[in-house]
Amino acid sequence: MKYSAACLALICAGLLASACSVTARPRLTEPRTSIDVMRDAYREDDPSLFLHTLGRPVLREYSEHMLRVGWSEIRPRVGAFIDRAKVVEVNDYRAPRPDPLAPAGFVWPDDGAPLMRLRLRLDNDEEDFLFQQEIDDAPPTAKQARGFWIGDRYFVRTEHPSPNTYLVEDSPEAERTHWRLVFPYYPFQREGPLTWRLQQELEPDSGK
Repeated sequence: MKYSAACLALICAGLLASACSVTARPRLTEPRTSIDVMRDAYREDDPSLFLHTLGRPVLREYSEHMLRVGWSEIRPRVGAFIDRAKVVEVNDYRAPRPDPLAPAGFVWPDDGAPLMRLRLRLDNDEEDFLFQQEIDDAPPTAKQARGFWIGDRYFVRTEHPSPNTYLVEDSPEAERTHWRLVFPYYPFQREGPLTWRLQQELEPDSGK
């Protein structure tokens, strides 16, 4: 099964939905929660809520701008497709080494990141999707931040005599820990029937 990078990016945009807005982001406490947030993003037509569920490997490969544009183009078809998918099971997962022969456009989880495999079913088809656990940086004014800005100068907390004057918020690590989607992941999506169906949904717009 072959996918173009552009098509994968559009499918990615249709699958994912999350929060990169000024409002508080929901905690993605487990992959099932992330799926629920993706559905919320589709139902509310919220491309910012969408980005919050995307793992770092995805955002390194596909720019936020590309995903936002893709979201607006395919949400009417692919969003409804994903909205009907059911979670079958969720299990821990150990990733094999990246395949150097994998086509461009696929992404791989970060080394050492805790991983989980979530299986979705739509009609009679099932496919696995990969999620990795990520810890976001503390906000710039949090007690857990590495440092802070005063004017145009940045201070590491050990460089300033009273960092607690500037670092006043409490942002526990647990509140910044999320399970985010790593997609398209080669071992799961290279022969994935749901990804294939998503690609078929997009073919009229893919220029093929």
